[in-house]
Amino acid sequence: MDNKKTNNKRSENTKCETDSLCWGRNPVLSLLEDTPERCSKVSMAKNIQPHIKAKVTELCRAAGIIFTFVDTAALDRMAFGENHQGIIASVTPVEMLNEEDFISALPQQPQPCMILLCDHIQDPHNLGAVIRSAEASGASGVMIPKRGSCMPTGTVIKTSAGAALRLPIVKTGNISQTIRSLQKAGFWVIGLAMDGRETLFKEDLPPRSIIVVGAEGEGLGTASAKACDDIRYIPMKGTTGSLNASVAAAIAMFEWSRSQEKH
Repeated sequence: MDNKKTNNKRSENTKCETDSLCWGRNPVLSLLEDTPERCSKVSMAKNIQPHIKAKVTELCRAAGIIFTFVDTAALDRMAFGENHQGIIASVTPVEMLNEEDFISALPQQPQPCMILLCDHIQDPHNLGAVIRSAEASGASGVMIPKRGSCMPTGTVIKTSAGAALRLPIVKTGNISQTIRSLQKAGFWVIGLAMDGRETLFKEDLPPRSIIVVGAEGEGLGTASAKACDDIRYIPMKGTTGSLNASVAAAIAMFEWSRSQEKH
């Protein structure tokens, strides 16, 4: 690859990364005050002025936004040399919905409804692929924990072929608590894991189903698995140890879609 193409590629990557960030005291404060739902995380310099620190942490706590304190050099790298004034916010291009509002607006029983719950997927390409498959299979939305998970960045939107802008994306808190809330709303929660009790294809998936897919490599968390109503596995041939998270999720979601077409 020639240097010109390499530099162009680097410039595109840099733009993609900076487009998902907001820096500077006034811009970040405006973001937190006016549209906190668009903010997924705030990084502040360890030596930031006390009154700015107090204001930002107060706003973050009120909105349930993660905040961290880092060295100024780390902020310099994140902002690619721009004057960040000791504070940078990670911004999602997608408006993420509130969990309670989303659940209350879902079709009521006995109407069919399927939702994908992501248990800390961290790769933006995987998340984008998951969202693309969710839309194609008829899911009502994709739920993402706001801590320890990839957020719907520009890379996610691109990988999803724009589905992340059309399908409801919902921010959640504790996964186990979210599962319990969905169970109360009449959903059967199915976790995907290689050590599942039954094959995914043993019987049709219920009309009102939640499909829970785990993180890359780690799979479902122990607490998430315990909260599920059922754990199923996808039967495989050959010597491959496991499927990519987005592939496993797609198979399960389209199995739900196939199940509904029979009725």
